[in-house]
Amino acid sequence: MIHKTEPLKLIDLVDRIKEKSGGRLLSFITNNGQDIEINSIAPLEAAGRGDVAFLANSKYHEAARLCKASALVINEADKQVIWGDKDPDRVLVVTKNPYAWFAYALQVIFPQVRAEPGISLKAIIEDGAEVAQSATVEAGVVIRKGAKIGEDCFIGANSVIGEGVEIGEDSYIYPNVNIYYGCKIGRHNVIHSGAVIGADGFGFAPLDNIYVKIPQIGAVETGDNVEIGANTCIDRGALNNTTIGEGTKIDDLVMIGHNCQIGKNVVLSGRTGLAGSTIIGDNVQCGGGSGFAGHLKVASGTIIGGGAGVPGSIDKPGYYAGYIPAMPHKEFYNILSVLKKLPDIRRQLKHLTNEINSLKGQ
Repeated sequence: MIHKTEPLKLIDLVDRIKEKSGGRLLSFITNNGQDIEINSIAPLEAAGRGDVAFLANSKYHEAARLCKASALVINEADKQVIWGDKDPDRVLVVTKNPYAWFAYALQVIFPQVRAEPGISLKAIIEDGAEVAQSATVEAGVVIRKGAKIGEDCFIGANSVIGEGVEIGEDSYIYPNVNIYYGCKIGRHNVIHSGAVIGADGFGFAPLDNIYVKIPQIGAVETGDNVEIGANTCIDRGALNNTTIGEGTKIDDLVMIGHNCQIGKNVVLSGRTGLAGSTIIGDNVQCGGGSGFAGHLKVASGTIIGGGAGVPGSIDKPGYYAGYIPAMPHKEFYNILSVLKKLPDIRRQLKHLTNEINSLKGQ
């Protein structure tokens, strides 16, 4: 559950954000605004007295200038664009990354409060399973033998934790999550409802027009501080584990095939699909609906645009995109009709080129 804290002074909020960011996000307050009282966070257009608002997109300079919030969070460059060398007659919080500041501020003002530790009488804990005393296990949960639930974990209603699964400390498993046998979940993970971790990879060997199932004897292993969205599926490996690196964030409805290796601090947006044995380097960002053909590598630091298809390895980091944007229906089908004729057009063009070259020779 998320609860709202009591109002606090702006300087206290700034100090809490500095602490939460490990000193990476420093900021200073203008116009002696340290002691103003902050009650909540609001958008630029709706903010008023007692609110703090933030500017993270330069398209909204005018909205920021007119904003009525008690404090406005902004970076130095945007401050210069809006007010130049003048000192605005208002309280500003100047920081290098207002969007990250906003994220930490929400964590401070609207913290998530965990349920009281304990195991519901309606949960099933098999013999041999280990559940830390500080963990919370809700009704309908099934924890199979050999599973280990770490300190301060939360296991939501009707989730199933398979045999031999290990869940690291302070991980939050929302209701209706299935984690198959043998998987290892790191510390401080968040797994949202409907996610399936460790289902069989899609492995079948063709034989005389039938398909022979390949037992998937690997598992899934996640690093620390990983978040997995609702209804996302991560398949177990065929032989080795499917791995998700530390700090990686996975959106809803993402499909990760068997034996994939995802690096650290990767972002996979909704409906991204990774076929088996895809290797994604560190700090890669994948837009929604992007797809990967499998058995390929993507260099660290690469950005894949939304809807892009990746058929082969990317060795050099950069921004890659490739799709036909939405357009009027009639225009699209006109283009599609031309695409179907491209092989014939290519042959005709080659023939005409040869004819022209022949005439030039004469």
